[in-house]
Amino acid sequence: MAYKPAFTDKMQEELAYRKKRDRATYEQAMKRIALVLENPKIGKPMRAPLTGIRRFHVGSLVITYRINEQAHEVTFTAFEHHE
Repeated sequence: MAYKPAFTDKMQEELAYRKKRDRATYEQAMKRIALVLENPKIGKPMRAPLTGIRRFHVGSLVITYRINEQAHEVTFTAFEHHE
C-alpha cells in the first residue's frame, strides 16, 4: 500500500519552479517521488544532526523527506543542490 505524500512550502515552490524552468528534472523527480511513496525506505538515511531524514538524488539535486509511519505519510522537505 502506497504512502500519502505531503510537501512543505519550500518543496512546493521548488517543484513549481522546476516544472516551469526545467521540465526534464521535474519529471525525473516526480517519478522518483512515486517510487518513494511505494517504498519509503529506499532513500539513504542521513546522519546526525539530521537523523530521521532520508534523501535520494535526481541528477545533481537531492530530495529530502521524512517518513511518518503512524499516519502512513511521507513528507518531502527540500529539493536542493547536493553540497
